[in-house]
Amino acid sequence: MKLPKRVRNHVNPLADQTVYSFEGFPNNNPIIVDIGAYRGEFSQKLIEHFTERRNYIVAEIRKPYAHYLRELFSDNKQVAVFDGNSAKNLHAILAPSIKKDIPIEYIFINFPDPWFKEKHKKRRIITESFLQDCKTWIQPETIFVFQTDQQQLFLETQEALRDENITYKEFGEPLFDITSYWEEMKRGEGSHIYRMTFSIT
Repeated sequence: MKLPKRVRNHVNPLADQTVYSFEGFPNNNPIIVDIGAYRGEFSQKLIEHFTERRNYIVAEIRKPYAHYLRELFSDNKQVAVFDGNSAKNLHAILAPSIKKDIPIEYIFINFPDPWFKEKHKKRRIITESFLQDCKTWIQPETIFVFQTDQQQLFLETQEALRDENITYKEFGEPLFDITSYWEEMKRGEGSHIYRMTFSIT
């Protein structure tokens, strides 16, 4: 299995109008979500870490990588892979499980595109509208884990959380000592990694 080549680094999520539906997994295992899965190594490490059964939603906006991930996890019935706009589709994907009171334990948002230009900020995954929508359906026990190597994005995301009266907590070392390929590459370049957790109540 080969990684795709010549894939665009930045994809406008608003350009993809695909709407997904998902019936959920055929069991009541808790769910972990990995948004920005890239090569899938972070998801693989999560699966190895949690010895008790979990189900995994693995999301990657770039379709060639999502195709690669579907092949990578094709034999694992614990994993469902989605491409496209995660912010738009997250509720629909998780709704059947939430209706069954299945815990959504963690939602990892790993190294999303920063979209620094003011006119492009609406393309970010964590926006005012995303947070307001999550307030209507997400479980209060669900922990969001946000990680980035972009300080400006980190600070502006904290500002968005404060505007919605959402409390966050910064932390230093990788949760569960699990790192992604992108993080390892950036740390190798000397970049600082910014991390925080928050829950929406």
